[in-house]
Order: sequence, then C-alpha cells, then structure tokens
Amino acid sequence: MSPLQLLIIAVVAMAGLVTLRLVRVRLGRAPHPEVRGSRFLIFGLMVAPLVALGAVSSVPVYVAILIGLTVLMWVAAIVVQLVARGRIRPLLLLALVGSEGDPEDVPFDPPVTAALAESVAQVDRANAVFPRGHEFPLQIGRSGFRFAWDALDTATGTLEGKIADDHRIGLAVASSAAATAVDARSRLDTLRRLAVDGGQAWAT
Repeated sequence: MSPLQLLIIAVVAMAGLVTLRLVRVRLGRAPHPEVRGSRFLIFGLMVAPLVALGAVSSVPVYVAILIGLTVLMWVAAIVVQLVARGRIRPLLLLALVGSEGDPEDVPFDPPVTAALAESVAQVDRANAVFPRGHEFPLQIGRSGFRFAWDALDTATGTLEGKIADDHRIGLAVASSAAATAVDARSRLDTLRRLAVDGGQAWAT
C-alpha cells in the first residue's frame, strides 16, 4: 500500500480511538476498557484492519505512522493544557490523551535534549555544593555561601527558562530535567528563608 493510503487508514483509526474515548466517558465509563493491557489491545485492533486487508508487509510503516500521530496528539495535548480554558479544555485533553488531567501524566517521557542536559549538569554541579541532611541548614553560615547560592540560582533560572521555552512551543520535557529544576528551586528557597531568619540582609 502507498504511504498516503497508510496515512489515511491511520488517521481513521486514531479518529476511531478518539470517538471511543469520548463515547465511553459520555456513558460514565473510563476512557479505555477496564481490562489489563487495554491500551495494547486497542493498538492491536487498530493494526488489525491492515492485516485483514492482506497488507502485512506494510505493517511496520503503518505502525510508525500510528506512533507519529500519537506523539503529535501528546504535543497537541501539552499545547491545549497551556492555552485552552473553560469546558473545552478537559474535552480536548480527553480526546487527545484519554485523560482530563495534566498531559504530563501521559505515559510519554521524552529523553533529555542536549540543551537541557547541559543546564541540568550545571545545576547538579552547583547543587552538589550544598550537602543534604542535617548539615544543609548550617550552610548559611559557611564562607562563600552567598556566592554558591547565587551560582545555583543562576543555573536553576537558566534551566527553568529552557523548560518554559520548550513548553511554549509545545514540546514535552523530560521528567528528570523538570525534577532537577524543582528540587534546586526548593533548596534555594529554603536556604534563603534560613538566611532571612539568620539576619542576612541580602536575602530580604
């Protein structure tokens, strides 16, 4: 079969999946059948028509097209989560990813990009200066604390900015990169509060 024919069949199959999600929720059920491995079952059913047509040799290309469409739907869900408001938002998320919640909950965790990896490494190096555990609160009194805090703040701000930029253009962000930014920002905030309590004027 030609790539165009495979694309048309894949689009129809994905439209059927969207319809299934919406109809089931309309009937008060979960978006997908409550059976173990239901997502694999649905994927198999989407591939079955091609097998039934005797186009077994085209299955690899067809599966690649399905995966591509799925990724596009995940990206669209992230965009919807960022810009859509009102009743249409949960409906679109439900249709795109089968969940009315945050599209970050979708079982898709992209790899860390080269740009993010560089920023994550910088945050990790700056964060490692501050030990964890009972010694952590004592860091506000050591020599060079302000310099080390500023270094971590700068690195974390850079990583947060790159993550925000990726979100703005509809790209999913690796959970490990997001977790690194959240952890570093939390530690920075804690250290700053401790510095304020300790009477350090710069932190106020």
